[in-house]
Amino acid sequence: MTATNIRQYSSIAVLTLIVAGIIMILSSLLDFIVLSIPFNITSRGWQMNLAIQIVDRGIIPMVGMALLFTGYWVRSNSGLQDNSKGSILDLRFWVLLLASILGLVYLLLFPLHLNNTRIARYENIQRIDQQASQLETQLEARIGSSEFQAQIQQYENQLRNQLTTLREDEARLNEAPEQVKSLLEQSKDNPQVIDDFINRQSEQLPTRFLTRIRTRKQELEEQANTSSLKSSLRTGISSLILAVGYIMIGWMGLKNMGIIGAKGRRKTPVR
Repeated sequence: MTATNIRQYSSIAVLTLIVAGIIMILSSLLDFIVLSIPFNITSRGWQMNLAIQIVDRGIIPMVGMALLFTGYWVRSNSGLQDNSKGSILDLRFWVLLLASILGLVYLLLFPLHLNNTRIARYENIQRIDQQASQLETQLEARIGSSEFQAQIQQYENQLRNQLTTLREDEARLNEAPEQVKSLLEQSKDNPQVIDDFINRQSEQLPTRFLTRIRTRKQELEEQANTSSLKSSLRTGISSLILAVGYIMIGWMGLKNMGIIGAKGRRKTPVR
């Protein structure tokens, strides 16, 4: 392969890398803008959803930057002419400035998202407690109502029919729990034990309903805590990692270009 062909292929590779990097960066910025629509910064839900989606897409601009700087590196090492006219006019300066800004954004998102998830978890727990309290109040009001008494009577009849059917079916009786077997065995000599058992079961109905409400409340609270923890770890830590990455890219790049840390003398721009 001749030197001319090598330079041609290198030029195409450089153009492809730089253009692909620019497209990835610009499309990501456009995506971030679209995600923020409709803009409602005062809404905590909007803040959380936007933070999650921006963090999920946070690696894409970084990949675009990597492609762009790789293109510049290939051009420099291939002996191609560098048309950079100055640091401020250099595309790399604006990309590094963007990296620094994104680093600051993701750094601010870290505590903001943690605080939002904490508040959202507290509000969810409060709502769950309120709903459980309402259900308990409704249950207490129902216990003394004629509707509830009719429900208990229906439950007692169903339970009595089930026990009677089970006692007459030897196959199903063998599969029944030992407590039920013992109860039916005792009822042969003393039928009153079935009535006593049914009365005890009906008396325990309000307690069962109350236990069901409190168990569901505990499950929902555990789900809220778990969801909050996952969101805090996943989005919060990812945001912090992205912040470190972008700040390092921006700071190191600007330093190498002589924009910062030059100590009074301008360094030669990176080729």
